[in-house]
Amino acid sequence: MNRRLQPILLGALWSAFAVACADHEATAPPPPVGAFTAVITCRVELGAQTLTCNPPTTTNPGSSKLSANLVLGGQGTYVTLRSSAVSYNAGTNTFQADVTVQNLTAQPLGTSDGTTVNGVKVFFYSGPSVVSGTGTVSVANPDGVGTFTGTNQPFFLYNEILQTGQVSAARTWQWTVPNSVTTFAFQVLVDAASPQEHTVLRWSRVLGGEAYLAVWGATGSNVFAVGDYGNIWRYDGTSWTAQPSGASHALLGVWGSGATDVFAVGGYGTILHYDGTRWTAQTSGTSSWDLWGVWGSGGTDVFAVGTGGTILHYDGTRWTAQTSGTTQDLYHVWGSGGTDVFAVGAFGTVLHYDGTSWTAQTSGTSQYLNGVGGSGGTDVFAVGDYGTILHYDGTSWTAQPSGTSQYLLGVWGSGGTDVFAAGGGGTIVHYDGTTWTTQTSGTSQDLWGVWGSGGTGVFAVGTVGTIVHYDGTRWTAQPSGTSQHLRGVWGSGAADVFVVGDAGTILHYDGVSWSSQPSGETSFLLYGVWGSGPTDVFAVGNDYVNLASGIFHYDGTSWTGPINTSQYLEGVWGSGGRDVFAVGVNGTISHYDGTSWTAQTSGTSQHLLGVWGSGGTDVFAVGGGGTIVHYDGTSWTAQPSGTPPYLYGVWGSGGTDVFAVGGGGTIVHYDGTSWTAQPSGTSQDLYHVWGSGGTDVFAVGVGGTIVHYDGTRWTAQTSGTTQYLFGVWGSRGTDVFAVGIYGTLLHGTR
Repeated sequence: MNRRLQPILLGALWSAFAVACADHEATAPPPPVGAFTAVITCRVELGAQTLTCNPPTTTNPGSSKLSANLVLGGQGTYVTLRSSAVSYNAGTNTFQADVTVQNLTAQPLGTSDGTTVNGVKVFFYSGPSVVSGTGTVSVANPDGVGTFTGTNQPFFLYNEILQTGQVSAARTWQWTVPNSVTTFAFQVLVDAASPQEHTVLRWSRVLGGEAYLAVWGATGSNVFAVGDYGNIWRYDGTSWTAQPSGASHALLGVWGSGATDVFAVGGYGTILHYDGTRWTAQTSGTSSWDLWGVWGSGGTDVFAVGTGGTILHYDGTRWTAQTSGTTQDLYHVWGSGGTDVFAVGAFGTVLHYDGTSWTAQTSGTSQYLNGVGGSGGTDVFAVGDYGTILHYDGTSWTAQPSGTSQYLLGVWGSGGTDVFAAGGGGTIVHYDGTTWTTQTSGTSQDLWGVWGSGGTGVFAVGTVGTIVHYDGTRWTAQPSGTSQHLRGVWGSGAADVFVVGDAGTILHYDGVSWSSQPSGETSFLLYGVWGSGPTDVFAVGNDYVNLASGIFHYDGTSWTGPINTSQYLEGVWGSGGRDVFAVGVNGTISHYDGTSWTAQTSGTSQHLLGVWGSGGTDVFAVGGGGTIVHYDGTSWTAQPSGTPPYLYGVWGSGGTDVFAVGGGGTIVHYDGTSWTAQPSGTSQDLYHVWGSGGTDVFAVGVGGTIVHYDGTRWTAQTSGTTQYLFGVWGSRGTDVFAVGIYGTLLHGTR
């Protein structure tokens, strides 16, 4: 059967449609009966030759033709429609635009099985309708007319498969519009086949603890931090949230001309652009050089610098190389304007651009220079290794005493008498126009970037997810997640989720936000968590420093423990609060009866890494060498798995529908009689498995791997991360959490 997302969304024909943006409130054409959520109203002004689209308006999803839970999102959530070449020909009464579709979901669009091309249809949900003027507007060149949310709806067909993040080839849309019409509007939605339509459509980053390497903001409530593995986080004045970048390489620099025109650059020539809705890749023309810094005098005059003396320039259309005159690595770029730009780098390199060419300047130092910024062309600061600070007065560079020997990696100021430099070991020094003095940052982590909206609103970012903020008096840490590896996840419901990990980390989600809970033991690595309810939760793990293992318990108020055991523990599960199993190395199985823990004979010496059961008399434990043992309420017996790789996780919808996952993409299934292999479609190690039912199962593993089973086949989903994922759990099939290294915490939703 052809599975369809009808509609998964919407297309907003974004402001890129417009030759010049018109700031008008569109009047929507009257919606048909049984309107849907997430439709986008687009408005065309013929006189200005512009097309602008409003954010989605929520209407009643009351139609039997579509599943309401598939009517989701907004422009830039599931798909993005963009256009170019907007024009109106008064002689032929033709308004037209070239339109592309980008897939932002975690699955391919335009295919029902991953290989067969079904195509993506963008159909007119309502309109086009005249808003001002007289006459009738019609779609001039549709590829067909179909029944989607109503009858006789024109559509444009993009006859291709769109992988996650892929942008389609452009299609020319045309409308017949008489000269008597001055404004018209319409609404569009997207209809596309997808291999597994009922599962998670997108994975979003919730927490993370990788290094942040650069920071920039349009205002104090619109700040961007970029870093390792393509991570981008945005601050809205209250909290930091992750933004999907589509990049996997480290992002090393960020700058924008405004909140809807932001550039990020990074490893292997990566350049991303943010239009206020989504980040998209731009062609840099280089993949062999890292780009370390970016700055511009405006959106059509942007410079990026990098290794080997690389300098690229963006004119609003494309990036082109400029001759730098050096082969030294360049780490940062800043200017007072398009004809007064400075680039700094290795061995004291300073270059200056006068609008025509780059020339070298004498810095007077051989130290690496890592950052540059200033209040104007005659007041520029460059910072570098071993506390190096240089100042340029419009004529020459001179050294200033910084008072520190730490590497300085970034510099920013609100003016010539209010300058901040940040660097190694949490170093922050401040310049008041006369001298540099040290400020207490409250962190020992390396700080890679600094930026502020003013002297009382400054951000510095660095390693292991560090973000500190200065309010004009003191620096304080801002929560951006944890850097600890997260290894297990379980919840009693959507508003009661527990995550455990290294250094005794325990996080709790109440349905709104995540908070840390003290375990009382910072030397423990916690591998597994399970509970019978919100006031009866168990976590197991090991202290490899003190060579101990233990079991922790949460009673709804606080965690207690550990209860020490003789062997390292790796997993925990129970049928109830008085029937709990913990498994570990050398075949260890311990059982809790509500009063005490006692050892059980497993019959194996293999390490046991995962445990699950359909009930107290039907429990499975899996581990090394493809080991599977089964408990019938009396004793444990071995079952042949038919596979030699380690099995790391086990879960089932019932005693005759059990999945075990392991090394090399191994998945085996138990039907109540025997275990058989299933093709996973991946060769990556899989560490955990969970499902909402037998036809809705997730497995996670190495490199951000997520595969989903719909009862027929396993299909890969794009997670948006390359980090190892160790655990997965959900309250339902469209509310799923996956956790992994460096504080990675993903949330899968529709």
